[in-house]
Amino acid sequence: MEDYLFVLGRDKELSFLELTSYFERKNIKYKINEKWNDIVFASINNNVNINELGGIIKIAKVIYNTKEKKDLINFLDKFELPDKNKIYFSVNDDFIKEILFERFKENYIKAYYKTDLDPGKSSKLDLELIRFKDYIAKVIQISNPKSYKKRDENRPRFDEKKVTSIRLAKILINLSKAKNEILDPFCGIGTILQEALLLNLNVYGLDVNIKDARENLFWLSKNFKINNKFKLFQGDARNLSSYFKNVEAVVTEPYLGPYLKGYLNYNSAKKIVIELENLYKKTFQELNKITDKVVILLPVFVTKDKKRLKINVNNLINKTYFKANNPILYKHKNSILEREIWIFNKRKI
Repeated sequence: MEDYLFVLGRDKELSFLELTSYFERKNIKYKINEKWNDIVFASINNNVNINELGGIIKIAKVIYNTKEKKDLINFLDKFELPDKNKIYFSVNDDFIKEILFERFKENYIKAYYKTDLDPGKSSKLDLELIRFKDYIAKVIQISNPKSYKKRDENRPRFDEKKVTSIRLAKILINLSKAKNEILDPFCGIGTILQEALLLNLNVYGLDVNIKDARENLFWLSKNFKINNKFKLFQGDARNLSSYFKNVEAVVTEPYLGPYLKGYLNYNSAKKIVIELENLYKKTFQELNKITDKVVILLPVFVTKDKKRLKINVNNLINKTYFKANNPILYKHKNSILEREIWIFNKRKI
C-alpha cells in the first residue's frame, strides 16, 4: 500500500464520505491514517483517478517522511527538480519554500512562487508540494472544473437553472457504491446517467419526458468513449415496478417543486412540501420493490421568515424496509432552496 494526501473540496464532510465510498465502489483497500481540516492522509493499494471523483480537488503522493529538520534538508537538496530553466511552484511551508529557492538559484533556474491556488491555477504549476505534519507529498493529480463546464454546456440540452451539477452527480454516484448499474427515476436531461456511463456503469433512466435525456446520451456516446449501455423509459416514478424488477442502486435528484425566484411564505412552502411528500412516498413504495440502495436529494425550503421546511423522511419510508443514514446538507450561500443528501439501505429481513 502507498501513502497519499487527498485535498477535500468545498463540502468537506461530503467529500470525505465520497472518497471512502469510492474506495469501496472500486474495491480499493484503504486505511485512513489521519484527517485534518481539508486533508485526508490515506494508504491505498491501487491507483485513483481524480476524474472519477466530484469532491476531491487534488491528490498528492507522499514522497518523504521525517521529524528531523536536517534529514528534510538533505532530502530537499537531492530532490529531483523539473527539467526547466523557468519554474512555477508552490508549497504550503515557508521552510521548504526557502530551501527550494536556494536550489533554484544554485541551478540558475528562474523560480516564481504562487500562493492560494485553486485547481485551475494549480494545474499550471511545474511543481507543487504539500507538507502535512511530518509528511511531504507531491501533487500528481488536479481536478479540472473547466472540463465539467465544457461537457455541461456543449450538450444539446442544457438548462443551468435546473440541471444537476456534474460535480454533484459524481458524488452521488460514488456514494451509492454501485459496481455495475444505477437507475435514475427522475432523469431529467440525463446528467447523473451520463456521469455514471463515464464511470463505466450501465444506466437506466425514467422520466415523464425522456427526449432531452435521449439527445444528451446519444451526444455523449458520439463524443466520448462509452463502453457501457443505457436504456431510457418514459413513465412515472410512482409506477417504477412496472418498468424494473431489480436494480443495484438508485441515484437521483427528483422533482424538487417549482423553480423559485424568491423566498416563499410559510403556507406556500408548506403546500409544496405536502405535494412533494405524496410524490416521494409513492415513489419509495415502488423503490422498496426493486432496489436495496437509494441515494437521493431532498429539498429544504427556506421561507421569508427564515423558517426551514423539510420533507418528513419517516413518512416516506413507512411500510418499507429502508433505513436512513444521517443526511448531509448541501447548499450554496444564501440559497433559497437547500438540499439534503440522504442514503437509504434496506434492513436485513
